[in-house]
Amino acid sequence: MGHAELEPEDIDESIGPLHSAIKRTWTNLCETTSIHGLKYTRDDETNNIVRFIWILIIIIMFICAITMVCTFYIDYRSNPTRMNVENDHAPISNLLFPAVTVCPEVLFSGQRSTNYVQTLKLPTNVTVQRVTELLRINYGFINNNEQFPMSDALILENVLELNNLTVTKFIENLRWRCSDLLFRCRLYWTVMDCSTLFQIARTFYGHCCSFNIKQEGVNFTNKYSLPGQRDGLSIILYYNDTDYDQITSYSLGFKLLIHDPDHFPSAHDTAKFVGLNEEVFATITPVETFSSSAVKSLAIEERQCVLPHEVPMKYFKSYVGAHCELNCRVMNMVKFCGCYAYFFEIKGVKDRICSYKDVPCLTEKFTDIFGRFRNTQCTCPNVCERIDYDTDLDSADLDLNVPTVDTFYDDIQKDYAVAHIFFNSQVYRRVRHDLLSNMVTLVSNLGSAFSLFVGMSMVSAVEIIYYFTVILQKNYLQEIKARDKLLFRKSAKLKILTREQETSKKL
Repeated sequence: MGHAELEPEDIDESIGPLHSAIKRTWTNLCETTSIHGLKYTRDDETNNIVRFIWILIIIIMFICAITMVCTFYIDYRSNPTRMNVENDHAPISNLLFPAVTVCPEVLFSGQRSTNYVQTLKLPTNVTVQRVTELLRINYGFINNNEQFPMSDALILENVLELNNLTVTKFIENLRWRCSDLLFRCRLYWTVMDCSTLFQIARTFYGHCCSFNIKQEGVNFTNKYSLPGQRDGLSIILYYNDTDYDQITSYSLGFKLLIHDPDHFPSAHDTAKFVGLNEEVFATITPVETFSSSAVKSLAIEERQCVLPHEVPMKYFKSYVGAHCELNCRVMNMVKFCGCYAYFFEIKGVKDRICSYKDVPCLTEKFTDIFGRFRNTQCTCPNVCERIDYDTDLDSADLDLNVPTVDTFYDDIQKDYAVAHIFFNSQVYRRVRHDLLSNMVTLVSNLGSAFSLFVGMSMVSAVEIIYYFTVILQKNYLQEIKARDKLLFRKSAKLKILTREQETSKKL
C-alpha cells in the first residue's frame, strides 16, 4: 500500500521532493508500526479533531516515558550500589584476632624517668626534680590544648642539646616498658609470657603496648580468632612503679583500644576504659564489609568509596581506617609548626620530628591541627572494605580470692585490673557492597517504560531508523522519478499544443 510505485498524478507540486518524501515515509510508518496510537494520526476515516487528540495523547505518553527513563538513569548514576547481608554465619575463625592496645593514662613511669634523668647532664641551676616535673610538656605532642610556656620547653631543649639526644631517643628512655604495665597474659586458655604477645607500638597516645598489630618495627604475631571467653585474650594490668601516686599522678586505670591490625591506634578506634580493682569483660561482635568485583570496577564517584591503594597519602602507606584524618593532622602540624609529633615517626619524608621548642606552637594551633575550621579540614572518602569491632563492656569489682583452675590469677593484688577480650559468638556477619543495578537492569527498565506508555520496543526503534533511512531514500528517488515523468509529460503536451497551433495558423 505505502510502497507502490508513485504515479506522476499523485505528486503534490506545491511542496518540494524531499518534503513530499518525508510525508510519504511518515505515512508509511504510521500504517505499519507497532507504536500504540500512531496509525490513528494518519487515519483518513477520522476527522482532524480525532487526529489532534491522538497526537496529543501520544506526545503525553512519550513525555511520561522519557521522564521515567530519566528517573531510572539518574538513580542508576547517583546511587548504583547497595549493601546486602551475604552471610550471617561466617565462621569467626576466618578473621584475624583484632589488635588490642593498652595505653597508660600517663606517658612515663615516674621511677624510670627519675632514674634516667639522674644519668644526664643538666643545665646550671636545673635539678632532676625540675626536669621530671617538666616532662608533662610531652602531652603537648598529643595536641593537648593546655598551654606550656616557651621557657619551660627550652629547659628540656637544653637538656637534649647537652646530652646530644633527639626527642625520640629521649622519650624511649622515659617511656613505660610493657613489663611495667602487663602483669600476666593468657591466650587460648594458656598462660603465656606477655612479652611474646605484646610489644611497644606507636599510637596517637604516645608509646603503648599492642597485641597482634601490623606496624613497622613490630613483629606481627598473626593470631586468629576463636569463639568464647576460654579462647580469647585475658590480661592482668598494673602500674609497676615505686613512685606510684594514683591521686596526683595517674588516672585510675588504662585505655583499652580494640582495632583492625592494619590501623594506627588512635581515638578513632573502639576505646574502652579499664579501671583499677576491676575485672572487665569485653565481648566483640565483628561485622565485615567487602566489595564485589563489579563495585570495584566502578569509578570512585559512582561507588562513593575507595580502596586502600586508590588514595595516596604522604604519611601513611594505605588508606584504611582513620589514616586519612591522621594524615590530615600530620599535614596540619607540618603546615603550622613545620614538624610532626615523634610517635608518628614516618620514614621516607623530609619533614622533621618536632622538638620541645615546637610544643608551644602545637598547643597554640591545637584547633587548626585538629581541623576544627573549614580551611584545615581534609576530604576523607569512605572506605569500601573494613571490619568493625562492636565491643560491649561489662565490669565487676576485682575479687582477689577468686578460685581458679589455672595460675592466671595467682599473686594478684590491690590496684590491679583484669580484662578479658573475646568473641561472643562462633559466627559473624559479612556485608557485601554490591551493585544496585547494572547495565542490563537499566536497559530492562528503560524498555519497560517505553513499552508501558507507548508500546515501543528496540525493534520499533530500529524500524523508525529503517524507515527514515532506507524507505525515505526510496521515496525520495520515486519522487524525483515521478516528477521527471510529470515534467516529460508536460513537455510533450506543450510540444503537441505548439504544433497544433502552428498547423491551425497555416490553414
